[in-house]
Amino acid sequence: MFRRWEIQRGMKVKGHDGHTIGRVIGLTADEIIVEKGILRHRDYAVSLDDVREVAHGEVQLMHGNDSLFSAPREVAHGSW
Repeated sequence: MFRRWEIQRGMKVKGHDGHTIGRVIGLTADEIIVEKGILRHRDYAVSLDDVREVAHGEVQLMHGNDSLFSAPREVAHGSW
């Protein structure tokens, strides 16, 4: 189990398979905002319920990169 305060901006976000999805760029009351992409940045709101654990400076999700487009929602950059 993790606590919300353990999640910090700049942390890597990894899928359940261990592959890096992006990094945390913001937090809301019940979501983390994940920036994905190197050249074409996209921001996604991921529910805290989708976080499996926070350890070693990384956030691990219960799903992988492929479900990032179906479960969490894309948000306009800086709108959160």
